[in-house]
Amino acid sequence: MQKLIVSALAAVMALSASAAKKSAPAFDALGVAGNDASGENDEFDDVNNTPANFTDYSASKNGKTVSAKVKEEEYLLNPMEQIGQQGVTVAPHWYIRHGSIDRDTAFPVALNLATKLENEGKDVNFLLAWNRPHSGDYALNELFEWIAEITK
Repeated sequence: MQKLIVSALAAVMALSASAAKKSAPAFDALGVAGNDASGENDEFDDVNNTPANFTDYSASKNGKTVSAKVKEEEYLLNPMEQIGQQGVTVAPHWYIRHGSIDRDTAFPVALNLATKLENEGKDVNFLLAWNRPHSGDYALNELFEWIAEITK
């Protein structure tokens, strides 16, 4: 855990020099029409490819409510609500990389996931990759070595 915190602090210093691409509330845009929608809103679109809000907060700002279908889809896509729940099987090994200069997703998202998994006793290989953006270009050779090690 101490390594996670030190890595996170280093990333904070790197991120302070770059501007975030999304404003609050980031993932679920307040306006979901056209260019105002986030890529995440598209995840919950309908048969007409109309983006949808998936949180009560953002939907209420648009004068709408979140449908039961969208709530179920959001639950299925959000591991944070499922990790540690009785009857849910969670993989024992996790390899998580997040770019320290990622402007699309704030690093606490990955850090919170890694921390929750560690708290549940999972084997977590987590790294805030230094000076890497959202696109990553992480060291694939390290990933393949990790896979080889855990599958012996």
